[in-house]
Amino acid sequence: MHAKAELRQAIKERLSRMSENDRRVESQIIVRELRKMLGVESTVIAMYSPYLDEPDIRPLITELLEQKNVVCLPKAEMHRMTMHRIQSLDDCRKNPVTSIVEPASDAPIDEATIDIVLVPGRAFTRSGERLGRGNGGYDRWICEQRKRNPATRFIGVCFDCQIVQEIRSVDGKLIARED
Repeated sequence: MHAKAELRQAIKERLSRMSENDRRVESQIIVRELRKMLGVESTVIAMYSPYLDEPDIRPLITELLEQKNVVCLPKAEMHRMTMHRIQSLDDCRKNPVTSIVEPASDAPIDEATIDIVLVPGRAFTRSGERLGRGNGGYDRWICEQRKRNPATRFIGVCFDCQIVQEIRSVDGKLIARED
């Protein structure tokens, strides 16, 4: 069993042991599987611009944009996350405070129109429980999004080494049991 910080550290260590080639190959597999899950219908998809230790979904972003899907990425604003439409990855810049690559333009979308969200995380269970990086931005946004559009489909995106057997809160403390 791990507390939040211990689990995040354990996952960070696992990720650090992945070679660049392993990351590239596993990212390609993830993108291929996501393509299957997303289907061919045009839709509104919220995605993320990956950190170096996250699956590289940028090829999928480009492909979905070319297929005329509406693609949006998160933007951090005053302790709040909002989704903004992009036309290309060239529309993004690195936030000097958070170091997150986010939309440069101010083109927020009506988040109630989002059909699918690809969600990054530090750890996931196969049943969909998620542990984030620790600031709670995605957790708050997901909670709000479920109210805005209960039909939104959420898909957690991670490497195999980030999957744990269980993540749950016991007496206010998050614990995880690893495979």
